[in-house]
Amino acid sequence: MPTPLDPRCSFERFIVGPANRVAAAAAVRAAEAPGRIYNPLVIAGAPGLGKTHLLMAIGQRARMFDAELRVHYETGEEFVDRVTAALAAGTLEAFRAAMASVDLLLLDGLDQVAGKGRTEEELLRLAGEMLGRGRQLVIASEAPPAAIPHLHPSLLERVSGGLNVEIASPDPATRRAIVTRLVANRDQPFPEAVTAALTQLPLASVPAIQEAVDRLLAVADLEGREVRLEDVSRVATMTPHVVQADEFDDFLADISTAVAAVVETAPWRRRLAEAILRWEGEGICTRRLEAALDADSAPDVEALLTSFGRDVGRLRRIARELPPGVAVDPLLLRDPDRLQEAERLLAENAPTAAGSDRPGAVRRAAAGLPRDSFDRWFLDREKLAWDWLALDDRIVEEQR
Repeated sequence: MPTPLDPRCSFERFIVGPANRVAAAAAVRAAEAPGRIYNPLVIAGAPGLGKTHLLMAIGQRARMFDAELRVHYETGEEFVDRVTAALAAGTLEAFRAAMASVDLLLLDGLDQVAGKGRTEEELLRLAGEMLGRGRQLVIASEAPPAAIPHLHPSLLERVSGGLNVEIASPDPATRRAIVTRLVANRDQPFPEAVTAALTQLPLASVPAIQEAVDRLLAVADLEGREVRLEDVSRVATMTPHVVQADEFDDFLADISTAVAAVVETAPWRRRLAEAILRWEGEGICTRRLEAALDADSAPDVEALLTSFGRDVGRLRRIARELPPGVAVDPLLLRDPDRLQEAERLLAENAPTAAGSDRPGAVRRAAAGLPRDSFDRWFLDREKLAWDWLALDDRIVEEQR
């Protein structure tokens, strides 16, 4: 039986900050247009950062748009147990038939499936069927798929073909919002100085913040008084989730994050965020753009996006020009930051067949593709990409 969705896990109750905004935006889009955008959607992040919350929020928002939508949520461990039980009982076909009726599958724990060969085979088969029928697959994992040990290469390729996003630990501004919401539900309010001091602690997850708030309230209640500023230092030494670091480094990190939060709504940030969603939707690694998005000051956005788009275009040309049969890391040709590595691979494997005006001609001829029509198709696609980069709101309009 599928795990019921927790009604408390909604988008309205999910606090968005710099560390999770891309994941939250992608989750909303997948929920409102299941099977038509970001499919599969993979959300990676350490425990306690909100992956389960987002998965359940997707299911509930999707049902708001379509009450008849068949939504199924389960953990990776539950999926492994069900496949194992079906194999032992000889009811695998019944298991497959039941999963075939699912319109939106929310699998919470890809890392729990990795290395379990028979279960991986079933998930790969199920993912292929769902994507083929235009049904939505959303997966959560503690690490990006490429970093999960023992994950089968075919399953890695399948889940990497959609949008992969990561959630990082909350920044001070997000921690403040979480603390404010937690305290709002308690009888004893926190003085502003206590809230400010608590949010400066490098608490790595929402449960860590919850634990710190609970400890502060428990100390004050035990002594029959209000929460005091000095209580925060006591909590810091008691809470295992606090990452100990040099005090001055923490101060600098907090200042830079606060400055970034102030300009969070700046147009250049929105432009970069939209570009990240667009390129990740095509399976392109966007570390370069993400680094610029987290910077304290605005970069030359036009130059950055133009350079990034040019590198992506070159990677695609290299993919066409590589001879068939060349062993290629599947992530290499999706990572613009590895362009030089891709160029070396092409140089080492460039065909020298007579009569070829360039290496790509060999692949087109071998595939029986007309040279001129293939070039026109690619140039038209490339032109669309450049047009998108030139129009700030194009992606927003296309998704409405």
